[in-house]
Amino acid sequence: MTDTLNITPQSRDQPPPIVNSGLFFGRFLFSFTKPGYQAHGGSQSFSYPQLLGKNILITGVTGGIGAAIADLCTRNGARVYGIGRNAEKLDAIARRLGPQPGDFIPLKADFSKADEIKNLLHQMTQNGIKIDALINNVGILNHRYQQTADGHDLMYAVNLLNPYRLTEGLINNKLLGDGGVIVNMASGGLYTLPQNLYFLEQSEDHFNGAAGYASHKRAMITLSDQWSQIKGIRAYSMHPGWVDTDGVQKSLPAFRKLLAAILRSPEQGADTALWLIAHRPETVAGALWFDHKARPAHVFKQTKKPYARAADILAKLAQDAA
Repeated sequence: MTDTLNITPQSRDQPPPIVNSGLFFGRFLFSFTKPGYQAHGGSQSFSYPQLLGKNILITGVTGGIGAAIADLCTRNGARVYGIGRNAEKLDAIARRLGPQPGDFIPLKADFSKADEIKNLLHQMTQNGIKIDALINNVGILNHRYQQTADGHDLMYAVNLLNPYRLTEGLINNKLLGDGGVIVNMASGGLYTLPQNLYFLEQSEDHFNGAAGYASHKRAMITLSDQWSQIKGIRAYSMHPGWVDTDGVQKSLPAFRKLLAAILRSPEQGADTALWLIAHRPETVAGALWFDHKARPAHVFKQTKKPYARAADILAKLAQDAA
């Protein structure tokens, strides 16, 4: 466990090492793309009969992998509560899904705004909405610093703080209970950095969007381990592979242009999330789930020494969410 390691106070204020991009892409180019999905025996039918009748809450549902998850869930007979910040896009998804074995119920909330997450939890409690599974899919990658109305780094608020606030609220209000599943949508980018506080919440003076994104996704493994300790709940962090989405095209245009022909489809990116909900495998501490298997969360020596304890990550989130 990382909490047993000797971490000096100075290391928390120093930038952690970042894995060279050439080394990173060379290591994962095959595995994370469409050929890797096919080699790992990826689904052809995207059939998950275990989802029939389940209530599934999905964040970031208006595009990319989130929209694909909603589509596959309703196709397999689940009732989807889809969260997005744009009412028009939510309505468009509801119309597009149309008659399906399952249902789609739009819920409007902006993950940059703490009050909207609190209001959403209040609405769900008042309406007695209880869920069987939560997929924390929402995420952004910015290349310049932006701040929320309550003074937080926008990327940190959307990617980590407010998903934490939502999940804790669901658990504490008993809206996600015994037998529940939490799936945290991580990213292969986390392999480039050790666990740290330095990039977790950034300022205008020092901002690195890719490093922040990777740090948020690595912190999700800490959260999965924490939530898996709650009786009856299984929490997983999973990696969808490199998926061709509007978000990738916007945030990483050169990457997308270079690899467009071999990027995974949104449905392929969604597959492991739904497989985890359907099969509820035993959790594995510190693991990153990828293509139906628990994989190591470190492949490079530079990332194995944490620059912050798990307890440091959890304490910051609890304090900021209070």
